[in-house]
Amino acid sequence: MQPATLVFTDVVDSTLLVERLGDERAAQVWAAHDRCARDLLALHAGREIDRTDGFFLLFDAVADAARYAMAYHEALAGLELSARVGLHVGPVTQRENPAHDVARGAKRIEVEGLAKPFAARIMALARGGQTLLSAAARAALGEGVPEAAVIESHGHYRLKGVEAPVEVFELGLRGAAAFLPPPDADKAYRVVRSAEPWRPLREVRHNLPAERDAFVGRSTELRALAQRLDAGTRLLTVLGPGGTGKTRFVRRYALAWLGDWPGGVYFCDLSEARSADGIFFAVASALGVPLGKADPAVQLGHAIAGRGRCLLILDNFEQLVTHAPGTLGHWLDRAPEAAFIVTSRERLHLGGEEVFTVEPLAIASEAIELFEVRARAQRPDFRLGDDNRSAVAEVVRLLDGLPLAIELAAARVRVLSPAQIVERMADRFHLLAGARGAAARQATLKAAIDWSWDLLTPWEQAALAQCSVFEGGFTLDAAEDVLDLGRWPEAPPVMDAVQALVDKSLLRTWSQAGAGRYDIDEPYFGMYISIYEYAVEKLGASGAEAHERAEERHGRYFAGFGSEASLQAFVRHGGVRRLRALALELDNLVAACRRAVRRQDGETAVATYRAAWEVLDQQGPFALGDSLGAQVLGLPGISTGLRATAGATRALALWRSGHVDEASAAFDQALGDARALVGRRLEWRVLAGLGNLRREQGRSDEARSLYQAALALLREAGDRQAEGSVMANLANLHAERGEGEEGLLHYEPALAMARDVGDRLAEGSILGNLGNVHFEHGRMDVGRAHFEAALAIAREVGNRRGEASVLGNLGNLCFDQGWTAQAHAFYDQALAVNRELGSRRAEGLVLGNLGNLHFQEGRLDEAGAHYQTALAMAREVGSRRDEGFVLGNLATLQAEQGRFAAAWECYEQALVIHRAIRDRGSEGAALGGMADVLLRQGRLGEAATVLDACETVLQRADEPMLSGIVRCYRGQAEVGAGNLDAARAALAEAEAAAAALHAEPNAEICRAIAKLRNALA
Repeated sequence: MQPATLVFTDVVDSTLLVERLGDERAAQVWAAHDRCARDLLALHAGREIDRTDGFFLLFDAVADAARYAMAYHEALAGLELSARVGLHVGPVTQRENPAHDVARGAKRIEVEGLAKPFAARIMALARGGQTLLSAAARAALGEGVPEAAVIESHGHYRLKGVEAPVEVFELGLRGAAAFLPPPDADKAYRVVRSAEPWRPLREVRHNLPAERDAFVGRSTELRALAQRLDAGTRLLTVLGPGGTGKTRFVRRYALAWLGDWPGGVYFCDLSEARSADGIFFAVASALGVPLGKADPAVQLGHAIAGRGRCLLILDNFEQLVTHAPGTLGHWLDRAPEAAFIVTSRERLHLGGEEVFTVEPLAIASEAIELFEVRARAQRPDFRLGDDNRSAVAEVVRLLDGLPLAIELAAARVRVLSPAQIVERMADRFHLLAGARGAAARQATLKAAIDWSWDLLTPWEQAALAQCSVFEGGFTLDAAEDVLDLGRWPEAPPVMDAVQALVDKSLLRTWSQAGAGRYDIDEPYFGMYISIYEYAVEKLGASGAEAHERAEERHGRYFAGFGSEASLQAFVRHGGVRRLRALALELDNLVAACRRAVRRQDGETAVATYRAAWEVLDQQGPFALGDSLGAQVLGLPGISTGLRATAGATRALALWRSGHVDEASAAFDQALGDARALVGRRLEWRVLAGLGNLRREQGRSDEARSLYQAALALLREAGDRQAEGSVMANLANLHAERGEGEEGLLHYEPALAMARDVGDRLAEGSILGNLGNVHFEHGRMDVGRAHFEAALAIAREVGNRRGEASVLGNLGNLCFDQGWTAQAHAFYDQALAVNRELGSRRAEGLVLGNLGNLHFQEGRLDEAGAHYQTALAMAREVGSRRDEGFVLGNLATLQAEQGRFAAAWECYEQALVIHRAIRDRGSEGAALGGMADVLLRQGRLGEAATVLDACETVLQRADEPMLSGIVRCYRGQAEVGAGNLDAARAALAEAEAAAAALHAEPNAEICRAIAKLRNALA
């Protein structure tokens, strides 16, 4: 076999060409193509091997093949054809066919070898107009790149039948080629390296919506943007006046260069945000991060950093520039691998900011092409020709090349020819045409929207103006309730009016990213920001009364989501889907609430506040729930019932925000209001919320009494869903107190109730907690089955926080059984999810558990590093319980290292914490560890005293494994004192405990038993 340069070409859309031109004319074009290709072949020392829609060619020198490809593309441009070309260098076998076979139609030369299908796959990846090279071809070309050309890498692709990913390069004309990465094909797809393994580009996470129509032009600008980010720019502000297409431009970059960001690409729409909380909500939603009690800026910084090399696009930032330092500025510092693209009408003035200006489209080329493409979408038979080209050129000239203005004009070709459009626009635009600068372009855009407005019917004008009361978009169902076209008897149904505005490019439609996962297939409607601002002006110009009536209808519609029936539906069959759909409406809910407060409409304000809290409770920011509640409660003359409802909701927001004292006072006020009402429908909710607060404060006896009081009311009312929720919290309380078997008595009926009503979130949570109880009592198989069921539900409903928790618990179970490889895998998965969520507390817990694993493996230095990091995180988030756990683990490590004084000090600190929060199991563990420290030093009498205290504590805790380990410590003390019979008795008790727990040989209790046996030997 001899090495050769293989070239495959393929004319794109050849079938469409025949359909468009007809057989006779197409045959003429093909003949011209073949003549051109063969003439060039003679000039570049190549040989034709085969011919289909393109050619299979061989060259001896790769430089000749590269020059041929450049000349071939240039020649095809004159024929209005586009082809893709692939080059590869590899060994092939060449065989000449006999003359008589050639006479019968056989090819003169047969070429065989793996290099042939490899080269064909490289070609198949290319877009029209591209020349792609394999890594072998690029290496062979070396410095022999044609003078006017450049070569750029498109990353690695996995080709069908080829074991290892291959790097693919593009050869293109300097300054002209767009260098867009090839899309995935049937037999080849792009891969990116994430840590060690390669994974498909399609698995890179993003929330970018699919492009609804063809993207036109801007190839040079796209490449320039990519080069800026490739060069290390981390904050790139894309500037341009309204209507220049900034949003579409950056989305196009993100889709085309997705593979450059293995940590994901996240688009954040800030058009409705007016505060830092608005930024936090938009970014958290894009990342899929439920915000917790921590500062949202800090949590999101951790979440972004946890994704490594990722890209965030913050769209429409101009109204938020004053908030940039506390949000974007913080994230730039916290997440050094992340990059940010911001679209804005003004600079942010942050350190490291670079600016990229988006200009209008080139009038002589791209602007005309955009008009043609959009016009054809309205009228499929529209073609640019001698009869209309000059009129289209005049339209785009008058519109100064602004994409949005061009799309508005092109939307009219159903009823107006380009010449008629020019005629109608002329008077309005001639004074503006040719003016330059942002102000002039904004005037041009305003004139274009004015022109489109004037062509609307009166009811279409009213519909567009009224659509401006929506924030963040709307559904057709919402439009039909809110838009009022009753003044015009001849007006069509609202659905038809909305469709007409979509057809005229004044409304846009999209599907929410990720909505399909929850079967939310309803389209969303909205406006580009420039048209939205225009519609707001028009609604205001229609008069105060019309404006207020539209806002009232908007408020009434969204208040429906806060009704008792709607709220109940969120925790019943199909509730996850309903809650996800509600999350898409948060901007509307908040706007409706604030408007209701402004007009002193208490019922609407409270209902929309409750509905908004359903979303905020799941994903934050909790501070928004607090501030919104304060506004509602500030309404004069609000009724006791409404005040109780809003007060209980705000108390939850305060508690979730970490304002414990204020939350306690708010719950007390709400409880008083609830008890003053006829009936007790609100009282249980306040009692349960206060119980959760007291439980978190460590006031477990009070919490239990509050839960029991709430349960009594719910049983009287027959509300099974709420009863199950409160019962699950009571079970959690028992589990936290080390009363696992008592917890089971409440978990089991709570699980049955959750399943009965279809509350999947609650079902998954209870299953996870049940898994812990069974695990702690040695029922390993049952515990694992519960964990796996909980994990499946968490992934089904998109509860990533729950997913991380269960993964960590599965790691704990495997660790306890001595299955270190499985434990590592589960811990690593849990750590990755928690870092992506920015959940510092949970991340610290997993790091502490990884420390335990390293300790067991004898990697003491790594264990110590993990413990120190976990301890710092526990203190950072203020979790006393976690701090106590880690201190105990650190003390155990120090004892193993012979650092007895340090170990004793850590155990003492842990003991203070465990006693303060009444965690008897952990208190017993700390005392057992202290006894072990004394035993290691031969201080047998002191150890026996500490063991007495430890066993007394454990008698009141439900900790069979820990009790067995402590019996081993007791046995060690008895061996040291010479009481061998007592030591054997302790050993027998520990062995019985291990047998009851079905403990594996590597489990901690079994290791303690082995140590005692050795002492007795």
